[in-house]
Parts: sequence; structure tokens; C-alpha cells
Amino acid sequence: MTSSNNIWYKQSLRLLDHELRRGELTIIFLAIVLAVATVFSLTGFSGQIKHAIVANSTNTIAADRVFGASSPIDEKFISKSEALNLNVALKASTDSMVFFGDNMLLSELDAVSTNYPLRGELKIQRAINGVEEVVGGPARGELWVERSVLSRLGVEIGDTVEIGVAPLKIAGILTNIPDRSYRFLVAGPTILMNIEDLPATDIVQPGSRMWHSYLFAGDPQAIETFDEWIKPQVNDTQRWYDAKRAQNRLSTTLDSAERFLSLASMLGIVLAAVAVAVASRRYGQRHQSVVAVFRALGASISHVRKLYCLHWTLLSVISIGAGLFLGYVLLLLGANAIEQYLSLDDSPLTFTPFITAIVTGLLCAVAFAIHPIKTLIHTSPLSVIRGFSTPKNVKFGWHQLIPLVALLTLLLMFSGDIIMSFSLLAGGLLVSIILLGLGRLVMNAGRSVGTKAGQSWHLALANLKRRANENSVQLVSFTIAIKLLLLITVMKTSIIDEWQAQFPEDTPNQYLVNITQEQIAPLERFTEENDIPHRGFFAVYRGRLTSINGEQTIRIKDNKDQDLSEEEEKETQDSEPEGRRGMGRELGLTWLHDLPQQNKILEGEWWQKGDTTPQVSVESGVAERLDIKLGDELAFNIGGREISASVTSLREVNWKTRQLNFIMIFNQSVLADFPATSISAWNVAPEKKDAFYQLIGQYPTISMIDFDNIMKQLNQMIEQVTIAIELILVLVVLAGSLVLVAQVQASMEERERELAILRTLGAKGSLLRNSILFEFIALGGIAGLMASIGMEIGVFFLQTQTFDMTGSFHFSYWLVGILSGAAFVGFIGMLSCYRLLNLTSVTLIRRTM
Repeated sequence: MTSSNNIWYKQSLRLLDHELRRGELTIIFLAIVLAVATVFSLTGFSGQIKHAIVANSTNTIAADRVFGASSPIDEKFISKSEALNLNVALKASTDSMVFFGDNMLLSELDAVSTNYPLRGELKIQRAINGVEEVVGGPARGELWVERSVLSRLGVEIGDTVEIGVAPLKIAGILTNIPDRSYRFLVAGPTILMNIEDLPATDIVQPGSRMWHSYLFAGDPQAIETFDEWIKPQVNDTQRWYDAKRAQNRLSTTLDSAERFLSLASMLGIVLAAVAVAVASRRYGQRHQSVVAVFRALGASISHVRKLYCLHWTLLSVISIGAGLFLGYVLLLLGANAIEQYLSLDDSPLTFTPFITAIVTGLLCAVAFAIHPIKTLIHTSPLSVIRGFSTPKNVKFGWHQLIPLVALLTLLLMFSGDIIMSFSLLAGGLLVSIILLGLGRLVMNAGRSVGTKAGQSWHLALANLKRRANENSVQLVSFTIAIKLLLLITVMKTSIIDEWQAQFPEDTPNQYLVNITQEQIAPLERFTEENDIPHRGFFAVYRGRLTSINGEQTIRIKDNKDQDLSEEEEKETQDSEPEGRRGMGRELGLTWLHDLPQQNKILEGEWWQKGDTTPQVSVESGVAERLDIKLGDELAFNIGGREISASVTSLREVNWKTRQLNFIMIFNQSVLADFPATSISAWNVAPEKKDAFYQLIGQYPTISMIDFDNIMKQLNQMIEQVTIAIELILVLVVLAGSLVLVAQVQASMEERERELAILRTLGAKGSLLRNSILFEFIALGGIAGLMASIGMEIGVFFLQTQTFDMTGSFHFSYWLVGILSGAAFVGFIGMLSCYRLLNLTSVTLIRRTM
């Protein structure tokens, strides 16, 4: 044969057609197909889910974007939004008294335009227990109120109340407010009025505390353009945010969900890339005989190179095309499965999944195959005579660098998170190196154990030892696949469990503020008579931290954020002026004899009851932020009086629960001489709401915060995200399964030769069958054990460093990893070898010649 320029492409096409017909390219074809399909479906599906979740989350701020300020904004912002065809709604919020005869009630008053809300649904009832209807903002002269207003003011629907000097008619009961306040210490129940009625009330005076919200919604492209234009013009006293930057519990949930979806999709890419790498290596080994024959017949290296480059290019193009089709089918199936939980109708499929999948396919086909193909092309023609080399020890060199760079490129391209991408890649490399060493040790130990076992186990473990090099690589692939599947399963469970743990059955849904000492006894009697669980009554004092160790603190920038809860204040990051940093607002201070539930002492000790030495316990996050240490002397101003106390303990507080938590807690003697009101958290069942409202109506000075609707919003979002995560997990499991199949298939040629020899020597079919089964079970079990250890380490770092969760151990999953690894690898191994076991000795010998 001569390497003529006009025949190499014909030979390449003929070879491709021949091997496609014989099924020789099945594994590499499936590997590239699944890599492309996995990336396409994960990218498209997770992208659509993220878009849908964020789109749904805009309902919680009633718009796509919100501009908040303490005074009306410049008209240029409105003009620019109109030029971009954006819809604009107005909302002005303040605290105001509402009067009905001799009764009065402090409320959170929201004055809105008639086109409010722009996103989400505002729902009311026109009568008690009437039909719920979706509406826009109230008409002029009308009010919509929360139900508790009726009992607390002693009014009915249709009655006229006074806000300021304006008489306004109660026209409906609010049942759902899309951008309900997430502030913990709100003034009272919400009342909605028309913004055009606001001037007539006369409650807006110079110095009035009013917060103006401008709501914008429209085409996503226009919103992004407006977003880029407006951001540089927002000053420190204003806020510009979307649902993710709203600094509430929902935004935290969205951040966790998006990080998990990105993590799951990245792991899917890693698994698909590993499958291509394994299949490419097998492809190169299988074609050594073909190349050797070409070379022995006179073909030049250039001829072989062009032949196989075309052969591989055509295979890659066919595989990428099939992968795109399969990925689209999977995407449609996923969208159909989640339709009843989360609508994707308004989440268009962009070109990003197509581009990402095609680039992934090309990178996998080139980067992971370049070394096997290069080695294949340089196969010596003497290999026909000398036989083909067995896999050598894994050596590190430039050929490992190319696929690593390609994998990092894929991770960065997909996630856009350089830290997570590098961490995932570096962690995978470290685990792989450790696993190679551990795998050899375990398999060597297995040989000595096998000498004491039955014939089948003895042969199985002997094979593990004899193929230690190849099995080490297989073991790493098995372990990584099982580890990633375990990791993604455990992280899914941990995240969902943590979300659901925020709202256990006894979660308080009503918070009572401004309770006087005289009101505590009748409130306690009511809870006992009506069997209403509560968290007790905590005395609250409003005070400001003024100095630390005699050094005066400086207030951070004062803006709307100072009305956030302790958790949100803790998370707010403001630029720090020169000087000792302090808190940007007054704190809710309290005294307690005992350490609160779900608080943990990290440093120091809790005081003894009756100890009169001034002491204070500080939440650990604030202590770190303000550089407060044990023994520091803190000074506070409470009602114009100065007090000081020594820091005797630092506490860890779980802010994610709806318990009553405090940043600063004193012993009783420090605050004994100060007047205080109390706060309490109750869990009121729906059937007891009317009695509860009537009780609160007797105490007009008590402010009540209804958390039921906020919990409903959060639970609905958590349910949607949970379904999305579970569907993403299914796709990742498919990618992991192919890694296992590809790795099992990679050893088929050698197994054919072994079976031919053993059959010739008279080995029984049952011995061969059991030895193969036990070998794969042993490999799977070892991989499952090491995967469980790796999973535990990976989960710990993800929980503590990425998802801001408390680290935990999951030993129950170790058994799952070991058993599932042994069962799945054993099943796949036997399934792959079943055809070989049924071949006759003569056929096996012919196939291996």
C-alpha cells in the first residue's frame, strides 16, 4: 500500500462506515453524544430554571427593578425609563396612625399608584370570607387593609376611617401583597391607599420619615440597559435592586439555589468529560492493530494522520449533532416534568446552550483525544509481529495539561466563577492522585485476602492485582463518578433540609412588639386558654453602641438598610470610614438569665443568675466585624443615659430561623433601672386567628407583625427550586452512569484474551462468571468507600465555604456509596461481559488473534 494523497480520505470514510456498522465506535460515540447532550440539557434547563425562578422572584418586589430613596427622585430617571418603554409604578411608605372614633392604630401605610404592582398579584376580598380577586392599586378615596385592622380598630368593610385629616373608606381586605415588607420591626398592619390621596392626608411634612419606591418593569433587554445606565448614578442614601439584591430571606434562597444549579451542572460537565477521556483511550488501544497493518503495508505517518484526523472529525461531528438532538429532547422532557411546578413559558431558550454544547463537544473530542490519537498514529509497524503493548503506568506530562486546560475552560465558560472552577479542578486532581495510591494499596491487600477465599474470589482478587495499573485508573474513574453523584445528592438534601428547617411546624407566624409589663399577664393567660405556643416575653431596650474600650465608634452610612432585621444588618456590607467602626442603627438590647435556644457559646462563659457585675454577650459575627474580643468594655447610650459592660462571652446565633435572637444580651442588673417594652413570638393556628385579632384589638399600643404570607411566599419558592434541583440531579446521574459504562468497556479486549486462555485451560463457566462478577463488585465497593470519604470532605468545604452552612457528617451515605458502587459496577460489568461469557473457546481465540 502506498500513501497516495488521493486515497487517504476514501480509506477514512470506508473505515468509519465499517466501524459504525460493526458497532466498534459505540462507546466513543455515546461518550461524546452524552457529553454534548448533558451540557446542552444542563445549560439550557438550568438556564431556563434560573430565568424562571428569578422571573417569579420579581413578584416578591412587585417589579423587575426598584429604586428606593428617602425623597422623590430626579425626573430624568422617569424620562429615561419612558424612553426605554418601561412601565413605572409608584409607592410611598411611612408609619401613620389610623383613627376610627376614639380608637386608633399605628400602621404601615403604603400609598401606591393604580398600576401597582407591575409583577406578581395583589389580592383582596371585598367581604369577610369573600372570593379572592386580583386587583391593581386602590381607587381614590378607598383603603385596602389587612384583616387584623378590622378587629383592632373595631371597624367593618365599608366604614370610613381617618388617616391624617383625610376620611377614607375601607373597601377590601388584603390577602396577598407581592412586595410585603421583610422588615422585622414594622410599625403594624399594612394599609394600602391611592398615592393621589396622600397630599390630602397632610401627614407628609418637612422631616417626615417617608420612603419612596419607584417600580420598573419591561422587556429584559431594556431593563438591562436601564440597569447599566442608572447604577453609576445611585448615591449612598438610595437603593437600586432586583429580587436577588433585595436583602431578604428570598434573595438568600435564590442565591443558594443558583449556586447549587451551577455546581450540579459543572459536575455534569466533569463527568461527561471523564467519559470522553476514558472512551478516547479505549479507542486508541482498539485501533492499534489497524494502524500497525497500515504502517506494515507502507503507509506513511502523514497518510495515517490525515486518515484518522478525518475519521475522528467526522465521528465528532456526527456525535455532536446526535448530542444536540438528544439534549433538546431531554430539555423538553425536563420542561414538561416541571411545568406544573414552575412555568418556563416566559423563559426562552437562547443560543447559549447550543454554543456551549458544541464548544464542549469540540473541546472534548480534541483535548481528551489528542494524546490517544497521537499515540495511535505513531504505532510501530513491528507491533504486528511483537504484539501490542499493555497499558503503561500513568505518567504526568504535557498531554495531561491539555485536557486539564480544556476542562477548566469548560468550567469557566459555563459558571463564570473562577474560584469555584479552580477549586473543583484542583480538588479533583488532588483526590485523583490520592485515589491512585490508595487504590494500589487496597488492591495489593486484596491479593493476600484472596488467597484465603474461594476459587472465584481468589481469581477475582488476583486479576485486580495483576491489572493494578489499569484498575487504578478504572478505580479513580469509578470513585470520581460515585463521589460526584453522592456529593450532589447530599448537597441537594442538605440545602433543602436547611431551607425546610427554617420553618418547622412550630415556627412563629405572629410577632408582638411594644408589649408593656402590665399586658404580659393577660397575654400569657390567653395563650394558655387557647393553647397557643409562644417563645416567651423578652424585654427590649433601644440603645446605640457608643464606644469600645473608651474609643468612640463612628456610625456607618445611614440609609434604608438601618431598618433591616439583625440578620440583614449582619449581612450588609458598607464602606467603612476612618475610625472605630460601630453599628449603623440603634440595637434591640435585652437581658436574660439563661442562654437562648439555638445559641452556642464560642468563647467565654455565660453568667450566673444573680451576678451583679455588668456583663454583655455579643453575637460572634458582629464581634468579628467590629473587632470585639473577650474582656472589651462596651459603652451604650439608652434614652440619653450611658451604661457600660464587659464582654464575657461570644455567641454563635442561627439567624436563619424565625426565633427571637439578639446581637447584644446583658445580665439583668445592667438594665434593671431602664423602662422597657417586651416582644413575643406566637404560632397562631388559622382557626384561632379571629380570637387572636380580637385580643390584639384590646391593646392598640401593641404592634403585630403577621409573618404568614411571607412564609407562604418562601415555601412556594422553595418547592419550585426543590423540583428543579431534583430534575438536574437526574441528568447528572445519567452522565455519571456513562462514565461507569465507558470504564467497564475499556477493559473488554484484555478480558477476551483472559477468557480465551482460561477456557482453553478448562475453567468452568461458573468460575469465570463468578470471578468477573466478584472482581467488579470488589472494584465498585472499593470505589464506593473512597468516594464516600471524598464526598464527606467535599461536602464539608462546600457547606462551610460556598453555601454558608454549618458543616455536618453523613455517615449513612457511606453505606449507600459502598453498596450502590458494588451493585452498579457489578451489574454493568456483568452486563458488558455477558456476551463474552457465552462465546465458545474457539470463537474467543479467533476474536483475540
